[in-house]
Amino acid sequence: MKIGILGGTFDPPHFAHKEIAKRALDQFSLEKIIFIPAGNSWQKQNSATYENRFIMTQLLISDEELFEISDIENNVNQPTYTVDTLKKLNLKKEETFFILGADAAIGISTWESYEKLSNYVQFLIAPRKKISEKNLKNNFPFNYSLILGNELDISSTTVRRMLLEKKEISSLIPKNIIEFINNQSLY
Repeated sequence: MKIGILGGTFDPPHFAHKEIAKRALDQFSLEKIIFIPAGNSWQKQNSATYENRFIMTQLLISDEELFEISDIENNVNQPTYTVDTLKKLNLKKEETFFILGADAAIGISTWESYEKLSNYVQFLIAPRKKISEKNLKNNFPFNYSLILGNELDISSTTVRRMLLEKKEISSLIPKNIIEFINNQSLY
C-alpha cells in the first residue's frame, strides 16, 4: 500500500496542507495520507497544545476518505524527531512517501539524524514561493519528486498573525477550525 506521510506542527492546519496532500495522492497514486501532528517540536514553539492541534487537524481532514490522522507523536514531554516516528511506523520504504514543503526541505539538514531519513521514506516536495529549484537541489540531500501545481503561499505563521490582527481568514482555513479556535480562545 502506497502511503503518504504529512507531518507538521499544524498550528493551525490550513487549506494548503490539505491541498498538498490531495495533489500528492493524485500525482503519485497514493492510497492514503497519514497526517502526523508533531508532539513536542524541538525546532518550534507551538502556540496551541498538542491536543488542540490534533483536534484541528482532525477537523481539517474530516471530509476526506483517504486521509487519516495518527497520534504517534503524542508524547509531549520529550522532543519528537521525524526519524524516530518513521522508525516506529515501520513501513516499507518503497511504499512510503514523506511530504514536505520546499521551505522545510531546504532546512532538513538541521533535523535530528536527518541522514537516516532516506532509510525509511521517499520524498515528495511541494514548491514554495521564494525557494528556487536550484536552491532546493543545492540544499536537499536526497532524491525527491516535486508535487506539481500552483505554489500555495499559506503558512500557519501568517494565519496566527491574521487571527491576532482580527483579519478575515476563511479563505485560509475551514470554518469548523475557525469555530474551534474561537471556542477555545486560541491564538
